[in-house]
Amino acid sequence: MTDEHIQIGPISVPIWPKGVRIQNMDPMVYFAVFPDNDLIRSVAGPKLLAGEEAFRKAEGDRWVGAGGAKVRDIGSWPCPAMRLLHERAKLAFKMITQAKTAEIDDCWASVYRKGEFIGPHAHRRTEMSLVYHLEPPDPKDRAEFNGALGITDPRVAKCCPTSPGCVTSQIYPPLDPGTLVMFPSFVVHYVTPYLGDGHRISIAWNIAREKLAGKVADQPLL
Repeated sequence: MTDEHIQIGPISVPIWPKGVRIQNMDPMVYFAVFPDNDLIRSVAGPKLLAGEEAFRKAEGDRWVGAGGAKVRDIGSWPCPAMRLLHERAKLAFKMITQAKTAEIDDCWASVYRKGEFIGPHAHRRTEMSLVYHLEPPDPKDRAEFNGALGITDPRVAKCCPTSPGCVTSQIYPPLDPGTLVMFPSFVVHYVTPYLGDGHRISIAWNIAREKLAGKVADQPLL
């Protein structure tokens, strides 16, 4: 834990607020809910939507199954709200793994519009992947698992309720605003189609204990 704060406008925000605890859904899947998402969203949200607009202009027609608009290079933004989230993600990594160091290998925001989704996939190079729900779907959509982050993997016990290693189910971590979801990078996850009329914003990190050689793009997905 840390007592460090980051200044967002006139407000000094603790990197890890008192009372926030990491909870388990499964031995491999964790989550924590932060109480200050409204403040973070008010600062980071407009910047990410501007990034989405630029992305969609550059990409043109984009397949709805590609995971929405990707806003990258957010790790270098001079934005205190984004810096706060980066520090939280690294601290969560250290708390879960008991590592003394944390290096962000990749970080991006995903902005989903109606019909957009991403199929089952995992990440390489890193030890943990983390997803923060900045602007999740509204409560009705969340109740119906629209735009929901799902996990389905034979190594996740709750996905295999009838027989170890045999996937017959999936789990859906909480989708409330301010929720940080954490799992090993090799765990297979996906996002169901977002059916709302507005937008859905999440931020993701892939984190390792040490800085990794090369670039993420050097290792193709297939």
